[in-house]
Amino acid sequence: MKIMKIDSVTLPVKDYEKSASWYTQVLGLPEIWRMEDRHGAGIGVGDNSATINLFQDPGPAQLLIQVDRVEDARRELEKKGVRFDGATQTLEGIGKFAAFRDLDGNSLALLDYTIEHGESSS
Repeated sequence: MKIMKIDSVTLPVKDYEKSASWYTQVLGLPEIWRMEDRHGAGIGVGDNSATINLFQDPGPAQLLIQVDRVEDARRELEKKGVRFDGATQTLEGIGKFAAFRDLDGNSLALLDYTIEHGESSS
């Protein structure tokens, strides 16, 4: 399994618009995307190759790890005893996503950009 980088950290917030304003105005970070239908915004960090994802959701914080191919990485981790939280999902226009937890129950996920980079969505 090749881990490429930390893609993003997703944080649950009470009001994504107010939170996005705080990150942009107080910390001076750029807002690089917004999903109004999902009540979320992405805040760029550094060269924008990593983001802070703000979603108006009561769920846990989540660390997203970018890998070359989610299906390959998932198979490798399952062989090591990692249990995933459901099936691998396809994120429209982006790629694959599979969530799991570490030993302490922290939420992690694998993410690839196979669709965005023109590879098959299957």
